[in-house]
Order: sequence, then structure tokens, then C-alpha cells
Amino acid sequence: MLILRSGLLLATLLLSACSMPIFQDLPSSKTENVDPSASNNTPVDSAQSTDDTPISSTADNTSSESTSTPVNKVSATDNLTQQLRTQQALAKANYAELTNRMGKAPQLPSIANVSGLSSQQINDATQQLRSYVSKTNSTLASLNARVEDRQKVALNGDIIRIFLSEATVSHDNQSFKAQPLVGQWIRGESRAIRLKDNILFEAPKSEDLNITFSETYQLIVNNKVIATINPNREKNDANFTVPTHDNKGSIVGKLDFRVVEDE
Repeated sequence: MLILRSGLLLATLLLSACSMPIFQDLPSSKTENVDPSASNNTPVDSAQSTDDTPISSTADNTSSESTSTPVNKVSATDNLTQQLRTQQALAKANYAELTNRMGKAPQLPSIANVSGLSSQQINDATQQLRSYVSKTNSTLASLNARVEDRQKVALNGDIIRIFLSEATVSHDNQSFKAQPLVGQWIRGESRAIRLKDNILFEAPKSEDLNITFSETYQLIVNNKVIATINPNREKNDANFTVPTHDNKGSIVGKLDFRVVEDE
């Protein structure tokens, strides 16, 4: 009986000794499971991520603007230069046409080398050329009106009849003889005719020939004066050798012309 009591007492002590540390460790284990750095990391990382986004975007925008700015400047300069080139081509064409048809033309504006001009200088030069083109367009319109009037009521020497009896075109190591052609020109008129080696069918061998009867009674073929017409003389003829329009070939021929009397 005594042994039984002693055993129960020892058992009770052992259970007490074993259970006490367990209750003491519970608070500490709960405290250790909480990671203070974990709760602090989340808002810090989030804030850093949020702050990084606008900085990156601003940097990209700045880089994009710095890259696009010179491109825009180059594009604007190219556009101004192209406008200048276009007006130069129109001015030169009007100058050549007036020189042929009237025997004279206003002097072309003097334009320096475009590559050395500023944007403002390019603008100024373009405006000068536009003014020249407008002025010469008006002169050409008046000339066309006079040609129409002469067609209706022609004075002596205002109309000639041209007969192209011979024409040999040499181009790209090839040559052909053109078919004869005849037509009438009014003083002040410039017209292109098509030379072909076969008049019945569309042939691959052909070449344009521009003939002008100028206000000053000159007969001009492909921008080259070949004769001066006497309005009081009925007939005459002229031989010519002129370059093709691309200056890579030549046209050799002969034409007869006569003044058409008043009808």
C-alpha cells in the first residue's frame, strides 16, 4: 500500500515536471513564429516598385523625345528643300519655253548652293522662285492668247507650213529613218511631233522632236535655232543636226517650210 502511494506520488511529480516547460514554451513559440521583417518587407517593396515605374517612364519619354527631335528637324529641312527643287524645275521650264517661243525670258533668280542655306534662306529663295513662276505663267498665258488670235486672223508671216522630208534618229547604238511629216505652225507656237520608223503601226523605235516658230520668226528644233524665216519670202529649207531630249543621241534631218498666205 505504501509502495503504491509512493508510485503515484512519483508519477504525479514526473507529470508536473514534464508539463511545466510545455506551458512556458507556448508563448515564446508563438512569438518566434511571427517574422517582423516579413510584414515590413511587403510595403517597402511595393513602394519601391511604385516609385520605379514613373522614373522608368520618364526616362523612356526623355530618350524618345531626344531621339525624335533631330529626326523631325531633318524631315522639315528635307521638305523645304524639296519645295525649293520643285519651284526651280518649274522656273527653268518656263524660262526655256519663253526663250524659245518669244526669243527672250526674264532672268532666273540666282540661288546659292542649297546645302549651304539655312531654313529661312531656303524659304526666301522658294518665295522668289514662286514669284518668278507666277510672273512667267502670266506671260505664257498672254502668248497663248495671241497664238489663238493669230489662228483666227493671221497677218503675213504668222503661219508657216513645215514638211519634214528627212530625219534619221541615232540612239543607243541604233538608228532608224523616220517617216515624213507635214504640219502648220503659228508664230509663237511650240509643238512636239513623234518620229516613227513605221507610220502604220506602233513601233518600238520612236523619238520626240520639238519644233517652235518663235515670235521673232526663228525656227527652233529641240531648242536649237536652225533658221530665221523671212515673212516676205514664200519658201525655204533648212538642214539640222540636234540632240535628242536626253542628250544621248542625235537627230539629223531636213525640212522645207513656206509662209502661208492670208486666206
